[in-house]
Amino acid sequence: MKEIEITGLKGEFDLCLYDNAGKLKDSRHIKNMTVTAGFAILCAMMGGAGGTAFTYCAIGTGIVAPALGDTTLNAEATRVAGGYTKTADTVWKNDATFGAGVGTGAITEAGLFNATSGPTMLCRQTFPVINKGASDTLIVTWQYTLS
Repeated sequence: MKEIEITGLKGEFDLCLYDNAGKLKDSRHIKNMTVTAGFAILCAMMGGAGGTAFTYCAIGTGIVAPALGDTTLNAEATRVAGGYTKTADTVWKNDATFGAGVGTGAITEAGLFNATSGPTMLCRQTFPVINKGASDTLIVTWQYTLS
């Protein structure tokens, strides 16, 4: 009898919006879409072809639904570097903080990239609006689980 290997890549992220006193105003847990270009870079990295780590999180105001062929956000507002952590042998996390005055507005999309601008997008998703005020802080935590 042949054993069947069941593996996968599961991506999701959390958005937590805090006011200037540190009080949680809004939070979301969202499954993301890994795009074709993101899969290609991951395959290249696994094959030893290098590649730059996906540590930059972008947020935006676009409302167009994500598609596999996406390479950018629909309407990027800003992008910041996140911090990588490995929480288990098969779990990768990246926390990105958009502090007071950064990315203010009606945020409706997020994506993960491998540079401060341009290059390759790993994933993208849209969601119901999160209204980030000028004194608010938004923390976006991406998590990928390989199983």
